[in-house]
Amino acid sequence: MLALGTWAGQDLANNRHHTPAMAVSVSDPVRAGISKTAEDSGLDRVHAKCDPDRYIRQLRLFHRLAKFKKLGIVYEFTPEGRTYAALDDIEKVAKERNFSLVTCNAPIKDMELKEMADRVIQCHQQLAPKVDAVFVTVHPGVAKNRMKELVAPFLKYKIPTWSQRGPKEVAAGVLFSISRGGFKAVGRYHAEVMARVFNGEKPRNITQIFEDPKLIAVNMEVAKLIGFEIPNSIMRIADDIYDSIQE
Repeated sequence: MLALGTWAGQDLANNRHHTPAMAVSVSDPVRAGISKTAEDSGLDRVHAKCDPDRYIRQLRLFHRLAKFKKLGIVYEFTPEGRTYAALDDIEKVAKERNFSLVTCNAPIKDMELKEMADRVIQCHQQLAPKVDAVFVTVHPGVAKNRMKELVAPFLKYKIPTWSQRGPKEVAAGVLFSISRGGFKAVGRYHAEVMARVFNGEKPRNITQIFEDPKLIAVNMEVAKLIGFEIPNSIMRIADDIYDSIQE
């Protein structure tokens, strides 16, 4: 059974079923309570891919590039919202690199998608004049059909941005993210886990640690609009390069 996302993974992270389950596309399986540790799910029938330093690496690189003192973060002010946004990792890097966080609450519970997107847009408008950079977190309100409105405040105030979610948001107007090389590496990893389960291994006994390839996604039009010079060292590891903002 494939459990796609945090809520689905939480539903299957128990001993009340007898079907091998893989939690996929979860921001942080450990903090979400799906896996006991990054190395061990704690449940024989559950496997949850983990990269415990994934967002720490991203934040360190973003800070090295943008040298910000104030980082904007939008998330729902709940334990679940903190998990989706990887806020513990963000706070760790903020302390390590001596920058402050400027946060904005964008509720999710009991709200329609349009309402969630409207609130995120309001947060972006509030944050843009106050910060040096923004980490665009995983949030249902960061909707594909509203990306032009979502990134407009950052273009106006020339704010560098990093997408927690990935290259699709870079194509739509965020400056940077990690590139996954077309999901080939992670797809092969999940396929190998499935094959081992089909051949009789317990999901719990299969390694859960997987690190994304060290590749970058960058939008050159965004860089030009905000006056951000992309270092040559970054262009050498840029796998997804977008010359324009895609509608």
